[in-house]
Amino acid sequence: MTTAVVTITRTAPDTAGGTGGTRTRPPWERAPAVAASLLLPLVDRVPAMAAPCRMHSSLDRIGASLAGWTREVGLETPARAGFERMAGRAFAGFGMDAALLFAKWLTWLFHFDDEWDEKPAGRAAEVVEATFARLGHLVCAVPSPAGDGAPGLAGGLVEGSAAGAAAGGLVEGSAAGAAAGGRAEGATPIEAAFQGLWHVTAARMSAQWRERFARGLREQGAACRVEADNRCAGRVPSVREYPALRRGTAGPYLFDLVEPCLGVEVPVELRESPAWRTLVDACNDVTAWCNDVASYPKERANGDVHNYVMVAAAAFGLSDAGAVAWVNDRIAERAGDLRAAAMRLPELFDRFGLPPARARDVSKVACAFLAAPRAQLEWLLESSRYGVA
Repeated sequence: MTTAVVTITRTAPDTAGGTGGTRTRPPWERAPAVAASLLLPLVDRVPAMAAPCRMHSSLDRIGASLAGWTREVGLETPARAGFERMAGRAFAGFGMDAALLFAKWLTWLFHFDDEWDEKPAGRAAEVVEATFARLGHLVCAVPSPAGDGAPGLAGGLVEGSAAGAAAGGLVEGSAAGAAAGGRAEGATPIEAAFQGLWHVTAARMSAQWRERFARGLREQGAACRVEADNRCAGRVPSVREYPALRRGTAGPYLFDLVEPCLGVEVPVELRESPAWRTLVDACNDVTAWCNDVASYPKERANGDVHNYVMVAAAAFGLSDAGAVAWVNDRIAERAGDLRAAAMRLPELFDRFGLPPARARDVSKVACAFLAAPRAQLEWLLESSRYGVA
């Protein structure tokens, strides 16, 4: 029988933020001030959030490389945003390349997310459609590795969208440049950064994986369109509909990106199993809802109701403290789903006949999901993105 154990090893950070050494209290334990400190009760309730994460041994190099890349592509990122630190924790046991690529994608995704949360574009459905259509064209412009082909991507991303035709004019004639890794003509910094990241990432993966990424991009576009309509109508999402909507706006493909970062592709039959789907969706939900708790003061100030805390407050007539407690309860429950799904994986490895080496590789992907809640918690508590409670 295949033996594959999904485990995570963590060590307490030392005073320099690395691994080993004498345990010191992090800043948030000494004087919690950020809104993310409202998540600290979960440390005693959720095993995945209890033990401090290891930090990648090449954190300084990752941070320097990330800063150079953000300058090169024109994404203005405060030094204390710390995206390299989140990636450095989630990928502490892996190579520098894995952590750096994921840190770049995180940086891009948060910049992209801010376009909808903090700017007028988030209220304009036609702008949402046109933006996602342009990204879809960039995805389709990258040639398939080894000529394996990836039919259907273009239609899947912009099919039925009036913005698709309009966006085509913005990228028409630039496919050759995109395929060669060059910057598409007229591309914004966000589009250019996406294009470069996609060119590097897609080359590592199969046509099936690239179609999965395209599907996740389409799902995010649809969710952002719903949010834009809600903002224009002054509508607060219901408690029932919000989790699926939030899962879409978080960028479903973010969790697929763990695979190319680690150089692993999860077998189709395992990836489509209920246990693996729960593993991925639960990781998405836990991290998205934790982000909601950390960011709700900021989003309230911006007048955006797409936040689980504010959704719960509106639905149940709760105070801020009551709504945060309610969301924390949901996070703890979903973290239990995450853990239970991971515990089922060894059984599935045997059922699908994964060789031991393949099972170990897939376990690495699962371990990154299991590490994500604590890695994100530590990042939320120290990042400059989130204000005081």
